[in-house]
Amino acid sequence: MELAFPVGSPGVRHGPFTRFLPPVEPGAVTRFLASYPLPDGWLLDPFGVSPNLAIEAARARGAVAAFSNPVVRFVLEHRLNPIDPADLRAALAVLASAPKDDTRLERFLLDLYRTECSHCGASVSADYFIWDRELEVPVLKAYACEACHQSGEDATGPADRERAIASAGYRLAHALAAERAAPADDPDREHVEAALAVYPARAIYAIVSLLQKLDQLELPPAQRRAAEALLLSVFDAADGLWGYPESRARPKQLTASPRFREVNVWRALERAHEEWTAEPTEVRLTTWPGSGTPAAGTLAVFPGPIRDLDETLPPEMPSILTALPRPNQAFWTLSALWASWLWGREAAAPIRIALRRRRFDWTWHAAALRGAFKALARHHPPGSVAVAFVPEAEPGFLAAALAGLDAAGYRLRGHAVRLSDGQAVLAWEASRHRARSDEPLLQVMTAAAEGALRELGEPASYGALHAAATIVLARGQRLAELWEADDNPPLTKLSEGMETVLAAGGRFVHLEPGLEVESGQYWLAMPGATATPLSDRVELLVLESLRSQPGASLLATEIRLCDVLRGLQTPDRRLVLACLESYAVVEAGGGRRLRPEDGAERRQADILEIRNLLLGLGERFGYTVSGADGILWEERGRPAFRFHVQDTAALSGVLDVAPPSAQIVVLPGGRASLVAEKERRDPRLRAWLSEGGRIVKFRHIRRLAAEASVQADNFAERLGIDPTQREDPQLPLL
Repeated sequence: MELAFPVGSPGVRHGPFTRFLPPVEPGAVTRFLASYPLPDGWLLDPFGVSPNLAIEAARARGAVAAFSNPVVRFVLEHRLNPIDPADLRAALAVLASAPKDDTRLERFLLDLYRTECSHCGASVSADYFIWDRELEVPVLKAYACEACHQSGEDATGPADRERAIASAGYRLAHALAAERAAPADDPDREHVEAALAVYPARAIYAIVSLLQKLDQLELPPAQRRAAEALLLSVFDAADGLWGYPESRARPKQLTASPRFREVNVWRALERAHEEWTAEPTEVRLTTWPGSGTPAAGTLAVFPGPIRDLDETLPPEMPSILTALPRPNQAFWTLSALWASWLWGREAAAPIRIALRRRRFDWTWHAAALRGAFKALARHHPPGSVAVAFVPEAEPGFLAAALAGLDAAGYRLRGHAVRLSDGQAVLAWEASRHRARSDEPLLQVMTAAAEGALRELGEPASYGALHAAATIVLARGQRLAELWEADDNPPLTKLSEGMETVLAAGGRFVHLEPGLEVESGQYWLAMPGATATPLSDRVELLVLESLRSQPGASLLATEIRLCDVLRGLQTPDRRLVLACLESYAVVEAGGGRRLRPEDGAERRQADILEIRNLLLGLGERFGYTVSGADGILWEERGRPAFRFHVQDTAALSGVLDVAPPSAQIVVLPGGRASLVAEKERRDPRLRAWLSEGGRIVKFRHIRRLAAEASVQADNFAERLGIDPTQREDPQLPLL
């Protein structure tokens, strides 16, 4: 079954660790629960990686969630019971005024980042330094000078570099930071040292100073928790995973960026309260298993891993609704480090294994998912439902999820995949009986990939075809077979199978053959009958929505589109936005309304006007002109130009019309950005343009028709003066 992708509120992500936590958009889980026929009763989230998902599931049905990561659990608890801003301010004030080396802790930490204003020479505290990892020195500094009001980034000077190099001597602080996570004789000590390596030495010194001071202070419980929240944000802000100028949006490996940002730890502490400001929710927090079965509006949290949760579950548990964890060595390792720093080594015990595992691959992840769901399946009678959000979806992650659950005894029943946005939702059913088929796997994969392309009606990426093939295998419970042989891991077999399916000379054409098999776009070697291209369908649906529902929000438009276009055809947000930008204006409240010039009657009048202008121009230049199939200009019985006058950016109809050099699509100037997006998506359109196909705007035809200097011998040259990618040029005078 192809599911309607549950759209969430775009761009609404606030709070700590958003660069690490799964990007499950607010409202997506609620929308899914309202549309999917899950059996009645509370829900189980066995992985506990997304506070958003657990809260929305609990609000709707009541939920039990296993949050083994103490850092994520801390975030969840303070989403449900927000920290009072007054406690955050009080904790910061107490830390600021705490004594440290004959001064206040605030001044002590600010002085660690001392620099000189390059304009007036005054001593200032830098907001941050930019380090070159290879040179092992800071090369830029950012500051605001109160003396002369100079601000921004400047090159560092010799004194800045000397102070930074001297900070490497803070060896005692480094040893204390390591000791809090693992003593010297602990086998994990070397892994702790490796984790500490992503921090600048000055940051470790500042963090240890804050931790020691927190240990000494006797703060009231509310202020203590507020201080812990502030410090967690500092731990994240102070590491070297923040690249420069472009940060890794979601770092997964524990390696400092080639150029990284070293923040002023005190400044980071001052800003941290912004991340912990949250509105109260309507969900009550309890513990599992002591609190009993949760009702709607209650979230019962189990503070441990699945292997321990399994012992507390009833013989027949409810439906599973979860977000699958994605391997993230950086966050898992840092969480173990941070938990040890704040709450002691025992608090980090459930995730301490993350310190030891340095590399993760999809085969390992598939096996981990298989083991986890095999344990859960003991409590799941046949027909029970398991639904997983797969944030950060990519071919390997999808394959690991599908192969792992198939091998654990679950059969895929529904899917919605928004691969370009890295999102998917998969629905399984517990099944004790495995279907058997003698159809060769490669044959199944080939048919699935071919069917996907015919339904999309346009080229697709390797990832999309890989997903199509893997989903069909999972529907037929064929992925478990891949675990039975010992020659290759199951996901390797899938990858090798896809390479065979897509090999040159077969049913598919790699439209960018110079790239690796996993890159570029694929199309059918013999297209035959296919659906209207997905991008054209999205465009027409957006236009219809704007005309029938004026003022609708982006969210409402996406919901409508995802309800119509399901499964692998789910449109990505970038395409939807390009269509809206092409046809709509944004109102004050954020809704979209059709541009006046794109009203149906006005566009029909424009098309009639342009057709008449082209008919007149052709006659003026001495061509034989006809208007039955577009506007055709012929010279001595051969086509010179064929004009396709239209009000949309639906271009697939001209791609196979020969010769490309004679084809000219004429459309409104407002379609320029949408044409650019379709050109980015479709190599066939790029090839058509490179072979001489042209796209011109209505306004350009009007100018050409009004300009007396335009003649038959210079018309082709003048056509190219106003391409769709540029703004309002003027025709040359001569």
